[in-house]
Amino acid sequence: MKVPLLAQVMARPLWWGGGAFLLLGIIAAVLTNPTPADYQRRAAAEINTFLLTQVCPEIINRDSAIAQVALEVCDQLESRPAEDIERYIAYNTQSYNLGVATLFVTELPIDTVWSLGLFGQIIPLTL
Repeated sequence: MKVPLLAQVMARPLWWGGGAFLLLGIIAAVLTNPTPADYQRRAAAEINTFLLTQVCPEIINRDSAIAQVALEVCDQLESRPAEDIERYIAYNTQSYNLGVATLFVTELPIDTVWSLGLFGQIIPLTL
């Protein structure tokens, strides 16, 4: 006599179902970890945006000799992709694959930035 499917499922221990979901979650996390290249693109875009919206206007609005130089640099930031910033971040970042997540540690002159890559997202950590 064949046992119905529902009876087979109910006969399994309760932890089996939870274990399957846990295993699927771990596999999904591993497969969706951001790569170092993903991190570099995101960090470069954020730094570029910060420079263009916060730093450049502040320097350019000052009446000094450096304002002219800042204007040229800021124009370059607007006109081309942040490739130089990406290279700088790539050179100064260590990534650690933790299996279900990736830890990115970037050494900047003013601070160390810690970020966690998990499920395709990059989350800045405040330590």
